[in-house]
Formats: sequence, structure tokens, C-alpha cells
Amino acid sequence: MKKEIKTVVYNDELRMEAYRFDGIVQPFPSHFHEHYVIGFVESGERVLFCRDRKYAIDERCIVLFNPGDSHACVQSDEGTFDYRGFNISKEVMLDLAEEVTGKRELPGFSDQSHFTNYFNQFIGLAPGTYCEIFPKKDGDGGQHGE
Repeated sequence: MKKEIKTVVYNDELRMEAYRFDGIVQPFPSHFHEHYVIGFVESGERVLFCRDRKYAIDERCIVLFNPGDSHACVQSDEGTFDYRGFNISKEVMLDLAEEVTGKRELPGFSDQSHFTNYFNQFIGLAPGTYCEIFPKKDGDGGQHGE
């Protein structure tokens, strides 16, 4: 069985925490964060429960959590879960929102499809299609800053 690896780094310049979970099999019980979370599923299939809704998430899904969003997930296949994420404080999100919109207001993501819709609007492709056109390279893992 693949060894579980959890890596977390903080970047002072960006004022963000980035993390990586590889080979995860454990379920994540219901919990919430005081910060925003933007995550990307690299592999694995899970059932995600967020704000009383159920989502099937798998490779190439992008997930978003507002501060305070109660969420949990469990593995739904026989494999493991590989995931990358960013934790963004409310203060940093206020700064980013002001820079982009001119308004110092915290955004709120309405559901797990919200980011996919915006990604599609601005890039012109769904995240999964984008990943098919620009596939991850196997081997040295250099595509992920490793």
C-alpha cells in the first residue's frame, strides 16, 4: 500500500499556506476552517459532504470552501486520495478581492460548481478539459514544483 504523505508549507511573500496530501485513505470527519480553501484532486474518488449537500469528487475536480463551511469526505473507490490545496486567510482574501474588483469585500462561493463555472468563463474550458489538453507529465514530477 502507498504510504500516506502530508506536506504543508507557508509562503511569507504570498501569505498563503499550500499543502499536499498523497496516498490518503483516511476519511475526514466533519470539520470547518476559519480560512478559505481552494483545492484540486489529482487522483482518487471521494464523496464530499459540504453544507448539507453531497458531491462525487474525483481526479481534476476543484473544491472550494468558505470560512465556516462544514465539510467531510470519505474514499469511494479502492484507491488512495491525492490532493493539493491552498489555505487563504480572510485578510489575504480581502486584499485579493480589492485588487481584482476594487471592493474590499469577502467573496462567498455558493457551491462546489462555482469555481468550475468561473474557470470555464475565463479560460473557455472546463478544468477537466484543460487538464486533458495539458496533461500532467509522469516521471520526475517536475510539473508540480517538486
